[in-house]
Amino acid sequence: MELAFILIYGSLLGLMAPYLISGRESYGVLVAPALSLVFGFTAWTILTWAGLSYNDFWIWFITMMGMPVVMLFGVRFIKSRRLAQETQIS
Repeated sequence: MELAFILIYGSLLGLMAPYLISGRESYGVLVAPALSLVFGFTAWTILTWAGLSYNDFWIWFITMMGMPVVMLFGVRFIKSRRLAQETQIS
């Protein structure tokens, strides 16, 4: 059930991504939500294996605050790499 909240949160982040990050034509529409969802599921799984329960504050805080950060920095990294490759080829 908790992973459903992460899925919904990641989807909402994906809906907000075009308004937060410019240059969508450089990285695609589904990259931002995919990055946040992959981080969310991975962080949740690792923190669960580390012994945090689903009721702990830290598992929610790390996952929910990390997802938008990873989304923003990941998309900026992908966008800058793609623009660098396009200018190098031309």
